Amino acid sequence: MIESRNLAEKKEILYALAPFSDGVKVFKRRADLVDYTYSDLRLYGSKLSRGGVEGVLDGITVAGVPVFEHRLCEAHRKLLSRFADKLDMGMDTDGLILNEFCTILAGASLPPYREGSPLLYHLDFVPGDDGRISQGLAEMFAQAHRLETDGDFCLKAAVIHTGIVRVYPYADGFSELAARAAMQYELIKAGYFPVDIGAGEQEYNSVTGAAIRTGEPSAFAALLRTAVFKKLHILIDAVERGV
Repeated sequence: MIESRNLAEKKEILYALAPFSDGVKVFKRRADLVDYTYSDLRLYGSKLSRGGVEGVLDGITVAGVPVFEHRLCEAHRKLLSRFADKLDMGMDTDGLILNEFCTILAGASLPPYREGSPLLYHLDFVPGDDGRISQGLAEMFAQAHRLETDGDFCLKAAVIHTGIVRVYPYADGFSELAARAAMQYELIKAGYFPVDIGAGEQEYNSVTGAAIRTGEPSAFAALLRTAVFKKLHILIDAVERGV
């Protein structure tokens, strides 16, 4: 099992190879965008392949793919830029930032908070009272930022992701998209990068649902550690090959 110390050791190997060439920097920027976008759309239920996502990001219209999914690809480019702005100001994730991320994902105005408590069949879970959404998010973020994880940034990202999905703030299916945006933001804030979490929709729903019901997000954190480790390996290989 990959642990936080393995990630720190792998990251040290990568940065020992610095300074990086312009080609490596371009490769990383592209990988960051495609990894995040492809992972997020796959978990959203899109049928776009990784190559299809790359094409859409390059301005190609893919026949048979909904317009919203084309727009969602571009939204991820905007999100990465917004992440950088927030990190420059040293901002922690909170309800206001989450709303901002969700507005970008929606492409226009912020989706409304849900009304009622829908049965989420894919998670085998029913969210709590819709009248406490703002309070629930505020309490969750406060607890997460106080969390002592012994440097385990993947666990903190998993806690925030799971906490947002548990509250399930937004209507029209945007809650999980926003939760994954906050999760990726936490990885970048910890000094790493956005990743493809390497799970399909069914596995993602299973691990997320179990974390919500048990209050134990360790399996989700393990997915993130594996994804970060693989990304570090890819970047080290790119540097050594002289991309």
